[in-house]
Amino acid sequence: MSQVAAELGVSRQTVHNWRRTHDDFPQPRRRPGSTRDEWDLDEVRRYWDSRDLQPGARTDLRGDEQ
Repeated sequence: MSQVAAELGVSRQTVHNWRRTHDDFPQPRRRPGSTRDEWDLDEVRRYWDSRDLQPGARTDLRGDEQ
């Protein structure tokens, strides 16, 4: 997970959240005899590049009206 996070420039927590909330996030694999999840970085890059970004509203531009 650390390598995936570093590759995408996000935190490990972000990758963990994506795993839990996005059904289309690539599934990890495990080598025989290992307990560590491993991802195919090419598969993760394809997922990252194909995302439909939906940014939120900028809160720093709001006035004091709220």
